[in-house]
This record gives sequence, C-alpha cells and structure tokens, in this order.
Amino acid sequence: MTKTRDDLTISEALRDPLIAMVMRADGVKLEDFKQLLETAAVKRAQRPNPVKKFINIIQSNPAATCSFC
Repeated sequence: MTKTRDDLTISEALRDPLIAMVMRADGVKLEDFKQLLETAAVKRAQRPNPVKKFINIIQSNPAATCSFC
C-alpha cells in the first residue's frame, strides 16, 4: 500500500491523542489495538493487488488494450 500524507503509520496511530481517547472510552488496551493493526497490515500485504494484476494482463496481451488508448 502506498502511503499518502493522510495515512497514519501504526506507530503514529498508537500515539494519536484522539485515537487514545476513543480507545480509553471503549476500554481497548493499547497492546490489543497494536496487535490488531499489525495483523491487519500483514493480511493486507498478502492480498493480491487487483490493479497490478490488471496491468500485467494488459501488458502481456496487446489485444486486451482499449481501442481508444
């Protein structure tokens, strides 16, 4: 995943005061939230990228390209 200006890293999210307030209000422990974020990041990284797959198909098959391109 590409990081943009609006994305928080896991460490930034764990230090964010607004997120901390919500976690406190919901009774979520910092370590549990950290583990959730890390698990989600690993699963996200393991997913195939559909855009990359589409681009690879188009590049390998000239007949699949758009006639307007």
